[in-house]
Amino acid sequence: MIVPDEIDKMPRLQFNTGIETNIFLSRERDDARYFRHGYCYGEPDHLPYRWDQKDFDETHFVLKGKIHLVVEDAAGRSIVLEAVEGEHIYLPAGYEYTLEATGVAYTFFWTSGPSPKVGVADAADYSRELRALRISETGGL
Repeated sequence: MIVPDEIDKMPRLQFNTGIETNIFLSRERDDARYFRHGYCYGEPDHLPYRWDQKDFDETHFVLKGKIHLVVEDAAGRSIVLEAVEGEHIYLPAGYEYTLEATGVAYTFFWTSGPSPKVGVADAADYSRELRALRISETGGL
């Protein structure tokens, strides 16, 4: 069980200027084998964040504000997805996604799966922070 106060205290990983996440369910901290959960926080004027989602599905549930995603397939075709508070977007694997600023601050809950076997390998320092939380909270289990 994790409560909002604990989530707020989790370390944050910056994706780009004005946009960051905290991963509160992970392989590192919780030994989660199949998915990760986190909150993403965006400032009204954040810089774009682009990722290639080759091998995992993801969902975004908007808790506050509005999100704007540009989705591009392998052939270079793109569409725009937008969601506001209370709306949910499913983002399947196999596309490139760009989260762009909307002029409105937002927070959304995201989940992704399956989790890579190596965890948050592309952010080694952040991964170490999560592992340290596991050790301190569980006494090394």
